[in-house]
Amino acid sequence: MSDELTDTTAESAGDRHRPAGQPTADTFGGLTVLQDVDHPKVPVIGPEEYFQRDVHDGATDVAIVTRALELGLNVLLKGPPGVGKSFLCQYLCARTNRPLYRVTLSETTYKEDLLGQMHLITGEGGDSVTQWVDGPLTRAAREGAVLLLDEINAADSNTAAALNAVMEQKRTRSLTIPQTGETITPHEQFRVVATANPGFQGTYELNDAFEDRFRHVKLDYLPTDLEVEVILQRTDLAAERKEELRELVEFAGRLRQAYADGELSTPITTRGLVRIAMYIQDDFMDLRTATRSELLARVDAHDESLVETLIDKQL
Repeated sequence: MSDELTDTTAESAGDRHRPAGQPTADTFGGLTVLQDVDHPKVPVIGPEEYFQRDVHDGATDVAIVTRALELGLNVLLKGPPGVGKSFLCQYLCARTNRPLYRVTLSETTYKEDLLGQMHLITGEGGDSVTQWVDGPLTRAAREGAVLLLDEINAADSNTAAALNAVMEQKRTRSLTIPQTGETITPHEQFRVVATANPGFQGTYELNDAFEDRFRHVKLDYLPTDLEVEVILQRTDLAAERKEELRELVEFAGRLRQAYADGELSTPITTRGLVRIAMYIQDDFMDLRTATRSELLARVDAHDESLVETLIDKQL
């Protein structure tokens, strides 16, 4: 199996599937909340940990994505690295008690990594026998979970083809396991959410038929004020240092524009800004030194000169 699947390795052959909870009368955004059945794959994320953003004429990312999922649509979250695409999916699952199986795709991901494989096990009499063990796609389809496919455009077309039938409209979708001949009708609550970094090095163009199976949602970095609040929440900095953090976020915006223009090959994420902020806590470093320490060690070698110049001029 691919090394990328460390978060979603197949369960042992003896594990029993636990279905998602039944729908309740409650909703979060536009999505029905399921009963809490203590499913081990439901993420644990606090309600205050995600900052919603306006993505289209007053409609937030949460409103658009939850409506799509409630309508039975698959969702493709598109945007630059570090804008919270995967975290949004995890957050919605946490708020609605949905199990989540997450796979990070790459060119070394194969169909078997998603579907599952035959495994050699020791039977009751001590003899070796083969038994089918579900992969994350198959488990999610059986249980009514959300399958999160990170970096969908990093997988080759053969891997993506394994998803075609299971991503049809709810009345016609199915999943066939070639090794066993079993055909599964996916659970009513089963959904696929994928993320993509368009134009990112090492990615493929998705074919039109596959892309058409998704409701596309474009995400960008948070507005400056919200990103400052995120950094404050995730560090021990006092609120009095907001202006310093605003300066950092505005500087990151200039680097992000350079990345979008092709002048910089390394994206500047909110996680990176949080790490910088951690190093100005307790005055361990000043802002310029902390920024230089984080970014120059992280960016590609040919980006160092540009980043260092921008730090000197703008921080």
